[in-house]
Amino acid sequence: MNDALLVVLRLIHVVGGALWVGMAVYTTVYLVPAIQDAGPDGGKVMAALQRRGILTVLPALALLTIVSGGWLYWRASAGLDGGFLRSGVGLAFGLGGLASVAAYVLGITVLRPSMTRAAKLMGEIGPDTSEGERRARLEEAGRHRARGAMAGQIVAALLLLALAAMAVARYL
Repeated sequence: MNDALLVVLRLIHVVGGALWVGMAVYTTVYLVPAIQDAGPDGGKVMAALQRRGILTVLPALALLTIVSGGWLYWRASAGLDGGFLRSGVGLAFGLGGLASVAAYVLGITVLRPSMTRAAKLMGEIGPDTSEGERRARLEEAGRHRARGAMAGQIVAALLLLALAAMAVARYL
């Protein structure tokens, strides 16, 4: 692999990973709790985020980070050489990679659908929605938000694990 491609892959991996981890942690620690505190108005914030493409941009960043990381791992391990895979560096990079893949899968299969459904339910509540229907939608949206929030916490923890593994791998 030529040096220019290696530089581009590392740039994509490091910048993409930093943005992915940062956005995931910020969303989990600050944004989702603030949206929940806002009550029904929180649905407006979620809808605005969706219109701005957060549910497209974040998975795309994640996928670019994972693919570039896989390519870098392949290169560093000389095609998955067993000696490298069992070394401290190989184990740390491998663990970080697995944690990030698990975070991506959980984000795509649980977090994203839960938050999308909650935002849709909140958006369906209008001025002419009956009180009973309003309560039912709020309750269902709350369940979806809680499920998404729990998945978000797990995703954030997995990404912090991946980040920590990547940060120390070269020194093991």
